[in-house]
Amino acid sequence: MEPPDETALRMLAERKIEIGALPRMAPESAYAGRGSDLPCSLCGQPISANEYEFEYPSDGGESPRFHLRCREAWLLVLAESCAASRLKRR
Repeated sequence: MEPPDETALRMLAERKIEIGALPRMAPESAYAGRGSDLPCSLCGQPISANEYEFEYPSDGGESPRFHLRCREAWLLVLAESCAASRLKRR
């Protein structure tokens, strides 16, 4: 299966944030290492051992985990959302 393109990943991240399936803020710390074959919280595809996996601690529930490019898409959407919120306050 071909991985989603950047636009599709960003749209998926926006939707998952909107419905609460992904955090609205990035935690301050993350664990990074070899993939665990568990599914990515954004794209749903397994993160294989030959890929980097980023996992964020969670206060409850499942900890979000991402492929590198999925993490970057999620962080970009969060940054854009934060910037848009700041502009609205002006």
